[in-house]
Amino acid sequence: MTVGTTKTIHFGALIDTFTGILAETLDAIDFNDYDFSFVGAFSGKDAQARRWLVKDYDWLTVCVAHWPMYQIRCILSREGDIRLYGPGGVPDRTYRLPDAGVMREEAAGYGYVNRIRAIGQSLYVCGQSRQVYRFAPSAAHVLDGVWKDFAGPMRQAPISEPPDDNGGEAFDRWLDENDAIDFMDIAGTSEDDIYAAGDECWHYDGLRWEQLQLPTDECINAIKAIDTDQIVMVGHNGTVLMGNARQGFKELSGIEDNQNFTGAEWFQGKLFLASNLGLYIYDPDTGKIEPYRTKLSPELQDAHILEAKDGVLWSFGFKDLAYFDGKAWMRVDHPDNPPIR
Repeated sequence: MTVGTTKTIHFGALIDTFTGILAETLDAIDFNDYDFSFVGAFSGKDAQARRWLVKDYDWLTVCVAHWPMYQIRCILSREGDIRLYGPGGVPDRTYRLPDAGVMREEAAGYGYVNRIRAIGQSLYVCGQSRQVYRFAPSAAHVLDGVWKDFAGPMRQAPISEPPDDNGGEAFDRWLDENDAIDFMDIAGTSEDDIYAAGDECWHYDGLRWEQLQLPTDECINAIKAIDTDQIVMVGHNGTVLMGNARQGFKELSGIEDNQNFTGAEWFQGKLFLASNLGLYIYDPDTGKIEPYRTKLSPELQDAHILEAKDGVLWSFGFKDLAYFDGKAWMRVDHPDNPPIR
């Protein structure tokens, strides 16, 4: 580790049990000033045999994902750039969403995108102004498909140019008229059972999008689709919802909970929750959300994104990486950051 090379992890995704990819930025660079990032990759269970690779991008990577049906790695920038590639980089294609983004010339005024997910046989991306895009694989070659708007009339109108008087009544009216609804995550059990949520929550039933009324007005950060009946949504001020579009959603947290939940995963019959205050767990038998202790030393620092695969639960923190095999937690040292001891 060299001074000035430390990194922050913004998102993580598993390829298999002990192989994953990470969306990273350099701590020495303010990503609000420069569209520049890294995608790191690790492979291997044991520290001695674990391999690390890294590639730099001239865009800000906001999300990474795995498309298991085709073994495709997915990299998404906030401006709507998407790289899809297979094992060893073959095949490898780069796309641009038709309307997304803020600073690029092709941007149509809808804003940034936030999340890419594999649902069913397709890929989906969501973002500001209720943007949703779908990529369907081509019959000739999986990556010959195209990205198309999937929001339809749900998508908000493009944001107009602000008035010259940026401190007066006209500017205030412009802000009110251009309040973009942000979708932070998209997930589902199939392509006719899709949820997109953030400032609002919408559901796609295979025919149309319909807005859902949730028992909270807090922003949703992440969705975990356990099955068709159990959809979990987590967000600001301790928001933890469980339910579905047919029967509605129930708030699981209490009024004393004020965590900002950013990730959720169902593991060993319990709901694990990542937040700014640490790792929490919801036990359906007790109906309580309680702090969870990993017994790592020091305790897990910054749980942010959670994902389980093949009986192993991973926590991707901003600096702290760790996995749980159902018996014990193991911390993973990032090669560009000081070890957490």
